[in-house]
Amino acid sequence: MLSRDSEMTALEGALSAAEAGMGASLLLEGGIGAGKSHLVRAALRTARSRGFGTVSARARPGEHDRAHGVLHQIRDQLPGADGGPEGPREADGAGGADEAAAVHRLITAAAAGAPLLVAIDDLQWTDSASLHWLGYLTARLEGLPVVLLATLGTDRPDPAGEDGGGGRQSAESAAGVASFFHRRVVLQGLNADSVGYLLTSFLGEPADEALTRACRTATGGNPLLLQALLRELRRAGLTPGELSADRVAGLGPVEVAETLLTRLVGCSPEVGAVLDAVSIVAPGASGPLVSRLVGIGAGEAGDVLYRLVRRGILTEGQDGIGFAQPVVMASFRARMPPSERARLHAEAAKALYAGSAPRERITAHLLPGAPVGERWALRLLVDAADAALAGGALAQARVCLERGLAECGPEEEPGLLRRLGHIELADGPEAAVARLRRTVDLIRGDTEHRAMALLDLAQAAALTGDAPEALRIVEQEAAELDRPGAPKELRAGFRAVRGLLELLEGRGMHQAPPSSSAPAQLSEVARSPWVRRAEAALAAVSAQWSGTQRAEALQQARLALSEPASTVNDHALMRLGLVLVLARSGAEEEALENCAALLSAATAEGSRTVAALARAVLAECTYRAGRLTECLDAAHEVLERGPEPAGREWLGSAMARGWLGSALYESGDLDQAQRVLLEPGLEGAVPAVTLPGLLFHRGRLQVRLGRVGPGLADLEECGRLLLHRGWTNPALWPWRSEAALAHARLGDEEAARELVREELSLARAFGAPHAVGVTLHAAGLLAPGEERAAVLTESVQLLREAGAALDEARALRDLGRELMRTRKARQAREHLRAAAALAEKCAAHVLVQELRQDMVEAGARPRRDTEIGPASLTPAERRTALLAAEGLTNKEIAGRLYVTRRTVEMHLSRVYRKLSISDRRALRLVTGDQPPPSPSCLHPQHEATESCA
Repeated sequence: MLSRDSEMTALEGALSAAEAGMGASLLLEGGIGAGKSHLVRAALRTARSRGFGTVSARARPGEHDRAHGVLHQIRDQLPGADGGPEGPREADGAGGADEAAAVHRLITAAAAGAPLLVAIDDLQWTDSASLHWLGYLTARLEGLPVVLLATLGTDRPDPAGEDGGGGRQSAESAAGVASFFHRRVVLQGLNADSVGYLLTSFLGEPADEALTRACRTATGGNPLLLQALLRELRRAGLTPGELSADRVAGLGPVEVAETLLTRLVGCSPEVGAVLDAVSIVAPGASGPLVSRLVGIGAGEAGDVLYRLVRRGILTEGQDGIGFAQPVVMASFRARMPPSERARLHAEAAKALYAGSAPRERITAHLLPGAPVGERWALRLLVDAADAALAGGALAQARVCLERGLAECGPEEEPGLLRRLGHIELADGPEAAVARLRRTVDLIRGDTEHRAMALLDLAQAAALTGDAPEALRIVEQEAAELDRPGAPKELRAGFRAVRGLLELLEGRGMHQAPPSSSAPAQLSEVARSPWVRRAEAALAAVSAQWSGTQRAEALQQARLALSEPASTVNDHALMRLGLVLVLARSGAEEEALENCAALLSAATAEGSRTVAALARAVLAECTYRAGRLTECLDAAHEVLERGPEPAGREWLGSAMARGWLGSALYESGDLDQAQRVLLEPGLEGAVPAVTLPGLLFHRGRLQVRLGRVGPGLADLEECGRLLLHRGWTNPALWPWRSEAALAHARLGDEEAARELVREELSLARAFGAPHAVGVTLHAAGLLAPGEERAAVLTESVQLLREAGAALDEARALRDLGRELMRTRKARQAREHLRAAAALAEKCAAHVLVQELRQDMVEAGARPRRDTEIGPASLTPAERRTALLAAEGLTNKEIAGRLYVTRRTVEMHLSRVYRKLSISDRRALRLVTGDQPPPSPSCLHPQHEATESCA
């Protein structure tokens, strides 16, 4: 129920005093809508239930007719007022003192039989004669069984006489009479319980605590405002599920503004315009600012604000003047037409700019305002967009730049449109393509802005997976730039980008690769960082894909990556492609560092697309390094949180899918690996440029699952597509080695050896240790018995040099098995133990299980049971199990461990299997004696540390 405990306690005390024959007076004070009239009605009902006689009156603004004043309303309700036993009614023209004495005699007579409650509402509007009578009565209550109850609102005339004649006298008299009351109670807003009670009655179900708090904050607990807010909720047709705190805060019942303006008649002719202006600039309103917005004098504006503060509608704080209750501000905003709101915001922005207000405050008015048409407005909007981008607030940056289009001229428009394209790219490449096409269409002439917008458009198209369209865009502009008089630097940059796209599409592979002197010649033309980067990138990719110039590829990739970029979106695809050049050329750690830096920048700038693409590249780099847990996390992030183009996969998701499938298989999740890689129709859903990689991963998986024929078909199709594009370097996809092992399993050893010989020749020509080591591993398995151990030993050494822990573990296993075959058991056990340690570090559970069997056959005792029991848990699984045992949800665990929810689910499913339990309720029994993980163990970089094990 509604709680007015303190007010009802005071009323109860006054009624009890009257029943005891002692007069009492109680004054209730509060602002508009505070519930004063409601309490008066409740008091009259309570008094009647206790046998009191009651009379009541209500004063109204501007009511100076004594025939309808409070004194005459009271007298007309008293016995004897019309010639009854107490005598004839006084004439209206009688003197005030005589009239007050006569009414006092009537009250005394009426109270002779039973206690009497005299209730007067809105004392602040009472006429002078009635106030004089109230002063007379309050001085003579002693010894009478009478309660005088009155209410006094803050919406009373001030001593300046704002309501016309008599204002000063009325205000002074009301204040004087109020001081004679025995007790004065200031009404506070309804408490949380009362607001919750009203909300529950309105909703028909218990009110949410946050919603209750939001309604009380918006209204200050004011009953009038709260009831209006509930009516607005009903008008809006909102269901309980839609009533969020933010939704409530934005509601503005227009009836509130209309009610207040009705109550404020006489305050000032401009009171409505002043409140409109304050609703726009609150909480920083001031006399001069409101004066400019309303078009009145500063002194008059200050006076109106002063009166509104006195009445409790506005409040004055450190930042300026604002509304006492947010719902009132929203109400005045809602009553204004949109065009008027936009005009006031624009005027406020101009006034604040003229007054050197903080930039953030000016921009807050520029965004919803009408066009200002001044240069400073565009500058502030662009600065606000830059600040939003730096903080990763892409949506806010988009709003600022789109608003800037209304302020810019023809010369600034292309730059703004291009920046908007970058923001669209952050959300997804498909939206960026549409935006950038419009940008290019709006830019006229051979300007640098047009050229850069075309490059952005080509990048967005390539990210969607449409590399042919990206190449067509660049070729068309390159042809335009070949005309005489075209800027040489733009021509050089477009030629380089065109060369890169041609390599991606398999065109131009038969051209001679750039010589080492080419970059020096191009640098005479290339002054812009993006042109130098493009030229160096073309040299790096050409050198790598030629398969013979590893040193050149590394040098040029490093040179290209050293060029600065204004935003993370600038040529992001090119830069991440260069990271892969480093990884595939043998500089894995350097590639990981660059990839992490790009990922960090993309996350900071809020570019979801570039962050997802960086994670896709990170998935490949970490898989090559044998860091399967990190690979799984990165790939899951791409598929779960990256852009979601309609109908097909984009470049990043297709790249991540292959590495995710392989990592899932290695970690033991065979079912999920097959769902990821063997999904029907996948070949037609991925970009053509990523299809060879998908076929490689799928073919290798099928061979390992025993489906050798289908797996070999996938691998050979992968090779056919690669050769068609001219990509012969096995550092990209070592399909020949995998196909050779499949041929050997099918009994075609001659075809197997031919494929391995060809790949080994290509790998040695390029010289990347990882590629050579992988090929030597396959060659060792196919070599004659007397050569097999030597070839496998060389493979192990190269893979160790490359830092490829997972591939090294595989080669060590096969070397150990070969030593077992030649009866060198002691050496075999050493290699198998080393392989098992590497496999466990990589979280390659399938390989770990295979090695355990090999070690048993070699006569070695495994260090621990990696099949079942708490000791079998990996560090990641142990951390997840401990947090789940503490009662954390999967979402909370994911946030604590910096992984995805899918990764948590995967870890828990393995934990349940290894511990032979069915759900997390049993985890406490198994892990309850374990200490909680230390903070250092909760960070991914400690995945394999001994302290976390």
